[in-house]
Amino acid sequence: ADVVGYSRLMQEDEVSTVRTLEAYRKVMSDLIEQFRGRVVDSPGDNLLSEFSSVVDAVQCAVEIHEVIRAKNEQLPENRRMLFRIGVNLGDVIEEGDRIYGDGVNIAARLEGLAEAGGICISGSAHEQIKNKLALGYEYIGEHTVKNIAEPLKVYRVPMGPKAAFPKERDEKKAKLKNWQWTALGAAGAIVVIIAAVAIWHFYLRGPSIEPEQVTVTPEVKETPKTIAVLPFDDYSPEKNQEHFVLGLSEEILNSLTQIPDLTVTAKTSSFYFKDKDKTFKEIASALGVEHILEGSVRKAGNTLRITAQLIKADDESHVWSETYDKELKDVSDILTIQEDIAKAVAGELQSALGVDQRIKELGGTDNLEAYELYLVVQGLSLSSARIDLKILEYALESIDTALALDPEFALAWTLKSMVHEMFVIYGPTNRADMEHDAALKAAQKAVELEPNLVDGYIFLGRSEAGIANWIDAELNFRKALQMRTETLSHREFVMAVMYRAVGYFKKSREILEEQRRNDPLNASVRILYVDTLGLLGDMEGAENENERCKVLFGDEWNANHWCLAYHRLGTGDPVSRDEIEYSSPIFNAAKEYFDSPKEGLAKLHKLYDDEDNLSETDITDISILAAYFGDSEFAMGAMEKGIKINASGLFKIWHPVMREVRQLPRFKELMKEIGLVDYWKEYGWPDLCRPVGDDDFVCD
Repeated sequence: ADVVGYSRLMQEDEVSTVRTLEAYRKVMSDLIEQFRGRVVDSPGDNLLSEFSSVVDAVQCAVEIHEVIRAKNEQLPENRRMLFRIGVNLGDVIEEGDRIYGDGVNIAARLEGLAEAGGICISGSAHEQIKNKLALGYEYIGEHTVKNIAEPLKVYRVPMGPKAAFPKERDEKKAKLKNWQWTALGAAGAIVVIIAAVAIWHFYLRGPSIEPEQVTVTPEVKETPKTIAVLPFDDYSPEKNQEHFVLGLSEEILNSLTQIPDLTVTAKTSSFYFKDKDKTFKEIASALGVEHILEGSVRKAGNTLRITAQLIKADDESHVWSETYDKELKDVSDILTIQEDIAKAVAGELQSALGVDQRIKELGGTDNLEAYELYLVVQGLSLSSARIDLKILEYALESIDTALALDPEFALAWTLKSMVHEMFVIYGPTNRADMEHDAALKAAQKAVELEPNLVDGYIFLGRSEAGIANWIDAELNFRKALQMRTETLSHREFVMAVMYRAVGYFKKSREILEEQRRNDPLNASVRILYVDTLGLLGDMEGAENENERCKVLFGDEWNANHWCLAYHRLGTGDPVSRDEIEYSSPIFNAAKEYFDSPKEGLAKLHKLYDDEDNLSETDITDISILAAYFGDSEFAMGAMEKGIKINASGLFKIWHPVMREVRQLPRFKELMKEIGLVDYWKEYGWPDLCRPVGDDDFVCD
């Protein structure tokens, strides 16, 4: 990738430019290595790299731009450094570690066609990835360029969270080349990502890279439309409708997701910009979308006014706007407005979207008051690192009132299941059994009322996993995946939670990678991803992701340091002060004893005896620290107690610090007792374990 406007940057501030370039080059090199590539050379402001997989190459290119974009936000606008990338799949000649020939030549020309912060790929690359990476490629025609005999078919890769990567990646891909070519030998097929200017000069010794281009073929297929829905503003007289307005905004977003060929940024990422001083253009750039939907809601008594407007992000022009005034008599009035907005937006974005049919929400209600309460709970923030129990109490009271008004409101039953499960995690242990039972019954009721409700099966699977019914959980998750019609929703990351608990780290990573693409500003997804990379032994990847998140979220990310603290305890690396400070209450209580195991264990025992004031999370944290202080038996006992409260907390037993605990006979007994061995025999052994004979196993 070469730097756009590098000469200008150097003229204005040579020292600062070189410092920024060195930092960015390090980031790029690390990412290339993570995606199984190698840096061939990096002269000046350029970088040439090769991969054995075009999928890895394009994934890497997208990730480079995302990380650079986040880092650029920390710099003054005139000091931001943008790159452009060209990708080609073709023949090259190798001489030692160097490569040259037409494969590099074409990649150089593609790079010259790319925009600042953009990617252009060749037709040969597109053929290999079009059904593997759902990036919404834009065909920009055939281009005639210097020193290339035939016109090049060129595709632009739109940037942003719509870049949904494949669910499966072959971890055992080998490099295609198995021998060294000489300068005159036959060429092997590789993928090159190249920065054109200096690469052309150093490797091809050709003329200036500025391309002569003639578009001779029009775009043959319109690319998918992309949109983000910002949280609507509350213009009610009393300013007391914020949760209702946020819930309504989410439901409008959900209506848009049901429209074919429309890619909608997930709620967590688009709602991240609430109350942030960002322009539409800046928000669209961060989310990788072409359009923004924003609006306001004024609710006074039974009167509802919704104003919505669609904005084209690149020039911030207004494409469409409408005001809806309704005297609310029943829930159909709100639903009609949602559908009208969704259809109007679809019509403006692409006339051929095919949305003549009514957009119907499964599992809904006809009761206006019940639906308003449901919207209020939807608008609550229920995904924070540490949930305030008062918020959960309020959510439960609201959803129970909604269900009293309409007991057949299936969507409300799914929310009820979710709230009860959160009480299991964050509430006192003496009510865990009651909460598990309530969560399970609520999810069962949801699917009983609406057998085609995807979220119903997701929450039913989550509830089954919480009580160690692993096989039932798996079957419900599989049913949800079979029924879904769009990409992974923000609800489905709970599947990654279970797969992490049962030891399927690679499977968890696959789900989280797709979630991370579709919802890049969801901190819950990001921290699970950091932890999963650590469980896979990729601490460098976990560290890099943590650094990216610091840039993305700033001080808001501090509360998520607990993950790296867990991993450092088992690797021998020192745990930093801020990682302890922003970690769990148990870590904070024991931090002064990190160098005094005997005193630390005494403190843990004292905490452990105060059972009534501990949550499941607290108990499993005691297990982690007991292992660190050298008492594996104590750690095993605490872990056993914790997972009997909530089996999904079992993920902590797979951390490096728990290696000795996993060697205890009681560990094997517990895995059999809670049904995990039967689950593993049915669906495959976890990443750290393997069978021994017919009735035994070992775990690293």
